[in-house]
Amino acid sequence: MALARFAELAAPELRRLAADGAVVLWPIGATEQHGSHLVTGFDLASATAVTERAAALIDAPTVMIPGQPFGSSDHWLPLGATISLRPSTLIEVIHDVARSLEASGFSRLVIVNGHAGNAGPIATVVGDARYAHFSVEAVSYWMLVDGQRLAEACHADQGGIGHGGEIETSIALELGGGLVHEDRLPAPPGFPLRPGGPGGPGVVVARAPRPLEESPSGIYGDPRPARRELGQLVLDEAAHKLATYLG
Repeated sequence: MALARFAELAAPELRRLAADGAVVLWPIGATEQHGSHLVTGFDLASATAVTERAAALIDAPTVMIPGQPFGSSDHWLPLGATISLRPSTLIEVIHDVARSLEASGFSRLVIVNGHAGNAGPIATVVGDARYAHFSVEAVSYWMLVDGQRLAEACHADQGGIGHGGEIETSIALELGGGLVHEDRLPAPPGFPLRPGGPGGPGVVVARAPRPLEESPSGIYGDPRPARRELGQLVLDEAAHKLATYLG
């Protein structure tokens, strides 16, 4: 079934989708620096790609609302090239979108998140008791990929999503469309990813990056081994897992 796009439909079609129980999909990203080689809109582009690929795999009616380009990115503000919402602002934005969709007759919203800094605000909304009858669900797309498989596929970053590192640069190469300045590759490595550290694999205790101290280039991870095949693996597995969840 072709993915319906909220902004490209008129009211009668959207009312029909709501009546048919269509699931609303919402990619959420960020507008922030990604080193010198990735564009600032990468996070929304990657989340949108996973959303679109997942929707193409299922027969159930789905409708994608316009992606949210601004996220909670205050940790990157010292490096510039970043537009950030305060966490409290992002929480209210998500609440307002959810209540609008509920008022429009929809009953289920699935957020596909593309930026780690959004996870806390999103979790706050998901756990809010006001959504007893309107379902708000969320996933960060990289969490859909088997960690062991991802670690084995990585040459440098051990399966950590990082920031402008091996995985994100690989996704940008796979998606194309000017997301990566290929003339600036191989980009230099930044803060090394370690298990449990910022952007690294197996994160248990989360903390925000401190780029001025750790990586003034804005990169967390090593983009040098980036390749399209790794990006395709991440996007395809994430999309298949999301499609299975959506039914």
